[in-house]
Amino acid sequence: MRIRGRSTVLRALSVGVGIALVAGCGSAAGSGSESDSGPIVIGHTAGMTGFMSVFDEPVEQGMKMAIADINAAGGVLGRPLELITTNNESDPTKIQSAAQEAIEKGARFVVPSCDYDIGGPAARTANDQDTIAIGCAGGPLFGYDGTGPMTYNLHQSSPGEGSTMAQWAFTAGYQKPFVINDRGLEYSQVAGEYFTKRWQQMGGRIAGETTYQNGDQSAASQIAEIQRSGADLVVVASYPPGGATLIRQIRAAGITLPMVGTQGFDGTYWIDAVPDLSDFFIPVTASLYGDDPVAERNEFFRRVEQETGKPAASAFYPLSGYSTVQALARAIERAGSTDSAAVSAELDKFTDEDLLLGPTTFTATCHIPSFRPQLIVEYTAGKPAVVQSGLKLDDVPGGAPC
Repeated sequence: MRIRGRSTVLRALSVGVGIALVAGCGSAAGSGSESDSGPIVIGHTAGMTGFMSVFDEPVEQGMKMAIADINAAGGVLGRPLELITTNNESDPTKIQSAAQEAIEKGARFVVPSCDYDIGGPAARTANDQDTIAIGCAGGPLFGYDGTGPMTYNLHQSSPGEGSTMAQWAFTAGYQKPFVINDRGLEYSQVAGEYFTKRWQQMGGRIAGETTYQNGDQSAASQIAEIQRSGADLVVVASYPPGGATLIRQIRAAGITLPMVGTQGFDGTYWIDAVPDLSDFFIPVTASLYGDDPVAERNEFFRRVEQETGKPAASAFYPLSGYSTVQALARAIERAGSTDSAAVSAELDKFTDEDLLLGPTTFTATCHIPSFRPQLIVEYTAGKPAVVQSGLKLDDVPGGAPC
């Protein structure tokens, strides 16, 4: 099914849709033996507190918006969607129990935290019970091979992201990048490694490489290495908050070289740590600044601000939440069932599926859309804006991570 226009949705929302609460525990999630009349329950098992909240709360916001839109348009298979949330508190010891709790509360589909390290165990818990897990983790193991055949990822993956960063920099004419690889998460670590792999695959040479641990208070050794390297570009394979600290120290040391970072820096919620940051570039799936080439995305972010009273902090996470529900709704509708195997078979047929997040392709054994076109955003005096659109990745060294 396709989502109706916003004006239709808002008219329908004014009528209201009553959604019954699920009582008790449902039958086995993958069995297809549930009632055909109650709500279709999606479980968001996420870090609603702790360090993952900056990512998982916007995902939930997007999910709620999509559920409201779809329910206002009649639901899926004539049934409303319902969201339940279990909080893993960003605590690795609570991830699996939070996922299990969502399933026991009736979740037919599980949306884990938007990170492989925190979301991966939840996806495996779902897969172990023949339940689809669909999320937005950058780590390439969040997919068919790494967490199970019923895991789907809306992120293009960190190998794709690192390769995109390298391809953009190479095309832009940079010749001597210095790579700082943040070991804090698999996401940043792999993005940095694939920048180097793709750069070398294109025939370039790296001016130097070093590591960083998100949360380190001093970047003195990394700064010294950059200064010695003769680099013309600094690659910051990191993410806030530690990545913002790293960038601030590099600029404070008088290093004015252009920088390219990961999509983890998308948004302005971290920019106060580096006032007036300029010559900083990132690849993004979408822009929240009103200059996205897709008009529906600009409208989405206007709506976010209208409904919440403040602008979205980043683009990818709320869009990912919205598109996760979109993807499930379409697959369920086409399957004519909430049965896990039937819905999975429909997801596997997605070929440039027009989700709000962008064209998304899955196959029977590849559940990561590595080649989705990207935008390049540049920060100038602390203000981000799109400077390039339609950037299509040509290759990922070793092939897409599937």
